[in-house]
Amino acid sequence: MELGEPVEWAPGMSLLADVDPAAWIGEALAPAARSGTVAAMVPPVFAAYARVLPPAHDPAGGPPHRWSEIAAHAGVPLTAGTHFDDLAAGSLDWGRPGEGRLDARETKALARLLTGFTGTPERAFYCVWEGFGLDEIDAWMNRPMRVQTPDRAYHLLTGPVGAAPVLPATVEWRCASLWWPADRSWLVATEIDGYLTYVGGSQVAIDALLAAPDLDAVPVQPSTPLDPSHG
Repeated sequence: MELGEPVEWAPGMSLLADVDPAAWIGEALAPAARSGTVAAMVPPVFAAYARVLPPAHDPAGGPPHRWSEIAAHAGVPLTAGTHFDDLAAGSLDWGRPGEGRLDARETKALARLLTGFTGTPERAFYCVWEGFGLDEIDAWMNRPMRVQTPDRAYHLLTGPVGAAPVLPATVEWRCASLWWPADRSWLVATEIDGYLTYVGGSQVAIDALLAAPDLDAVPVQPSTPLDPSHG
């Protein structure tokens, strides 16, 4: 196991010089890179998939609104084909989800759940986009190692699954774009643009995610089109 450089602003995580642990992702995403489907974000190598739905901000500054709340108000079901723009339908009662992020609360809930579905909970990998424009990430600009996917480049961090929430804890949109345990039993992907977080894993893991009371999620397939809503 290669030792990394501890990341001061992300307790429990280290920056890796060797990005080989992530090489499989770029290769697996390449065939569907321009497809506009889930397979462009999560490699089509898992038994089951789900979309995690990030809550919408409250325009009046109150607690965020879950998609299930908005769907119940509108009298429509949440499905793999649900788009936020259609769900909110221009209503001023709801704000918008945070674009390109999975907030610390949802990340913590997801990490807590997924810890039970890997044999390597103390060893996970995190791809952090090089283009966030944050001083702490720009400090790594001259480092040559990057994880390359068809559309973006990332720095590779490592740490336990339970450390996932430290990334967005103080900067909400500084979340990992891709994270997975060393045994590759599941993977979480969050796109920089839009309200897109998807998880691939075993059927039992995805079933548990869909049943989780503190997260909104819907089942999807690798061929499911991505929700174009953003802004």
